[in-house]
Amino acid sequence: MAAATLLLANLPSTSGAFSKFVPVASENDHNGMSSPPRKAARLDQSGSSASAITTTKGKERAGGQQRRIRVNLVSTPPDLKAEVTSLLPRLVRSVRAILSLPAPHSAATKPGEPSISLPESFEATYQACHVLVVLAHKGQDVYDAVTLEVERAVSAVIKSVSGARIPGVAWLDKFTSAMEWLDGRIGLLRSILADLDTGFASRDPSRLTFRDLCLDIIRKNVYQHGQSISLITEGIREWAKQERANDGASSGATTEQDVDMERTDHRALILRFISVLHIVGYFQSHFLDPYISYTTEFYTAEAKRLGKSLSPADYLAYVDRRLNEEHARAKDIMDEPSRKDVLNAAEHTLLPTEITSSLANPGFAVAWKERKIGEIARMYALYRRVGALDGLRAAFRDELQTCVRDVVTDSSKDDEMVSRLLEEKLLLDRVLIEALHERPFGNTVQDIAKLEEDPESDGQRLFAYSARDAFEKGFLARKRKPAEMIAKYVDQAMRKGQRDEDEGTFWHELDNVLGLYRFTQDKDVFRTFYERGLAKRLLLQKSASDALEERVINRLRDGYDPEFGKGNDMFKDIALSRDLLAEYRASMRNKNERFSAMVLKFSTWPFGKYEGTIGLPPDMSEEIASFEEFYKLKHKNHKLEWNHSLGTVTLSAQFDSGSKELSVSLYQAVVLLLFQNESKLSYKDILSQSGLKPKDTILTLQSLALGKARVLVKRPTGKDIGDDDEFLFNVKFEDKRRKIHIPSIQQQETVEETKQIEQAIDLDRQATVDAAIVRIMKGSKKLADEQLKIKTIEALRRHFVPTVQDIKKRIEHLLEREYMERDEKDHNLYHYVA
Repeated sequence: MAAATLLLANLPSTSGAFSKFVPVASENDHNGMSSPPRKAARLDQSGSSASAITTTKGKERAGGQQRRIRVNLVSTPPDLKAEVTSLLPRLVRSVRAILSLPAPHSAATKPGEPSISLPESFEATYQACHVLVVLAHKGQDVYDAVTLEVERAVSAVIKSVSGARIPGVAWLDKFTSAMEWLDGRIGLLRSILADLDTGFASRDPSRLTFRDLCLDIIRKNVYQHGQSISLITEGIREWAKQERANDGASSGATTEQDVDMERTDHRALILRFISVLHIVGYFQSHFLDPYISYTTEFYTAEAKRLGKSLSPADYLAYVDRRLNEEHARAKDIMDEPSRKDVLNAAEHTLLPTEITSSLANPGFAVAWKERKIGEIARMYALYRRVGALDGLRAAFRDELQTCVRDVVTDSSKDDEMVSRLLEEKLLLDRVLIEALHERPFGNTVQDIAKLEEDPESDGQRLFAYSARDAFEKGFLARKRKPAEMIAKYVDQAMRKGQRDEDEGTFWHELDNVLGLYRFTQDKDVFRTFYERGLAKRLLLQKSASDALEERVINRLRDGYDPEFGKGNDMFKDIALSRDLLAEYRASMRNKNERFSAMVLKFSTWPFGKYEGTIGLPPDMSEEIASFEEFYKLKHKNHKLEWNHSLGTVTLSAQFDSGSKELSVSLYQAVVLLLFQNESKLSYKDILSQSGLKPKDTILTLQSLALGKARVLVKRPTGKDIGDDDEFLFNVKFEDKRRKIHIPSIQQQETVEETKQIEQAIDLDRQATVDAAIVRIMKGSKKLADEQLKIKTIEALRRHFVPTVQDIKKRIEHLLEREYMERDEKDHNLYHYVA
């Protein structure tokens, strides 16, 4: 027969503690019993049973011997059995008293503290549970009785709370306090009835522990009750409404301090309420879901109302403020995952697809035009939160492309084109860095290479790529012109030089201008105009510094375009010409050194054959003849052709205000020298005596009589020059400077000259396309029409991008010249003809 064993301490042999103990047979003995005997709990030395007696080990009492005694209990002792019958009612009364609600007018008590007198002390109640569960094996009876009491208490609590006729937030406060009180009492009972868990509930995995039993009862009777759910939802909605009214500055509070105070108190309540919900595991269903639902409902109405009435900037500012408020509120009361759910709902409700789509273009356009980088940054942050960056990027590209196109196509402000484009580019760089958190593209090849080597450079540079696309398409609105104007802008910068700027600032500004050059497809146009400007600067000695010019050429070749090679050849020609002139002057020791000439190669310099005429003064003609004779002795097979349109002369002129040095062109000098012996000449006289062509004569007279430095007087006055007009030397001319430069219209680029340059570019392009097609066909032997077009465009992309129509024309031209032929069966297939 199995029975619990009580191991007692060693007692002296003279002790009579158990000398009269007589075991009593159990009622559940094997003598025909229907169930096996119960096992009595084994108690250790710290057990609380009165039948366990402990003495100190290892010590001897006088005259006694040490013994070990084992006592087997097979049933409840008679005195304990009698007591069990009264323990259960006493236990139930104690539990009921602990779970009783405080009197309506009593002071609030802390959770776990009794609010009324108890029939038994906590210790007595604990001992009763221990005896009933552990010793008397009445765990099921205790479990059932306690269950009934908890159900009764929960019903009383919810009845008390639900019966209170108070508004939503106030009811939520009362409900939270009641649930906190109930949780405190359950926690107290859990400690007192600990043996109910350890001695009974834990032995059956399917049986709930005391706390889980209580929570299950609360869930079924409170949180799954329709009225409770409705009241909880109403309280949450009212709190959220008050919070957002406070945030929106539309509450009835009289001061900002009152608003903040009310909000803070309510948040403390919500924190308590959320803690109560976490206990029963109903936070998601009873707070978060209703709160998100009301958030969506609230902001849907506001988005509908304000999205139409506010400007894009004002609406986005409102959204930004609301989201910041939601974040602060959620941060005070929720954990990170729940906070993200609430903010996600608010973001997508305030910024749905239809609103982000409708606000992107007008909102970005206004912010860009008004240079409001902060508003662009706000747009980026908000659109990023709702995953709408594709729409914002499209608006960004469209607006930038529109701005560039408007600048490029404004022919009335061509002179300002580059400076306006620079303004847009510098704004773009700031927006990319400060608002869109991307790095702008580098200007030079080296800068771009560094970015390409950076593994993170292309990962998040979608706006930068869109910006490049916008500039390139904007430039296409007026092909060739942007490249031309960029070259002319650089020409003016090189004429000025660094001046008072430090070297770093000069190169930085130059790189910004050349950065625009990267956006044009017409690289050959830029090279043509830049090289022409360089040639004029060198020949007319208008460059700030030859050393600076060489550095810029090297920078263009190494950092931007490897095709910039002619510049270095020009410098070689200049150096050779200076050596040749020094040698000429050394051979003519008896001559003065006022004459100078530059000998240049036609293939290096961007000027055609000189077709003008001029009647030079005798002394000039003699100098030219002398130099030609010297040159022919050195280079018998070379022929010199003089280009007088680029010649310069320094004249000494006498005015009433004194003597002045006039720096003029050779054409201007020839005309002015006609007034050495004459005070007045007609247009016809000047035309015949100067030997100039009519067009050059008119331009020269306009520069001398109608410009800023009017050393000639025209009669009658007017901008146009007629055959009967007369010109007088202006002896009354005044200027504070002694050395005066009078610009020559011929040496400035005219509209007609620009057209000639464009025609030359067209001819060069035709030859370049022909060469590219022949080279491609020679390597491939045969190609389909579309493949040939694609390969031609790719081959020429570094110089310019030919149109498909231009390629078709050149293919037909080469077919006529029999460089290639069509396939007899497939007319879209070409064969190379060796």
